[in-house]
Amino acid sequence: MHDLAECADDLPTIADFKRDLRAALDDRFALSKADAASHSFVTATVLDPTTKRCELFPESLRNAAYDHVRALMSEAAASLPAEIDDGDADESASPPAKPAKTDSQSASLKLLATAAVTLVPMIGY
Repeated sequence: MHDLAECADDLPTIADFKRDLRAALDDRFALSKADAASHSFVTATVLDPTTKRCELFPESLRNAAYDHVRALMSEAAASLPAEIDDGDADESASPPAKPAKTDSQSASLKLLATAAVTLVPMIGY
């Protein structure tokens, strides 16, 4: 909200507009509330590589959002089953089967078949 900061050379009308817009944004998105950091949109913003810096968030919200994501990661890590290190026990288990590779002709035919199935209902329109 750096662009909405009141400047000394702002006309009174512009200053009032900026003040009202900041108040409306704060009311609508409630970024100053304590529980805003745990909102799913804020969490998504932290996790998105293009917006993870959260430069437009107030510093207190940014830090709380990062802490919230760290707590989520800790909870997720704690809920994973613990790996057992038995040494040779894993060597006897066979690796999972790999999916069969299809050649380009088979893949093209499969794509055309699925496209034809989805287009058939549209023919009647």
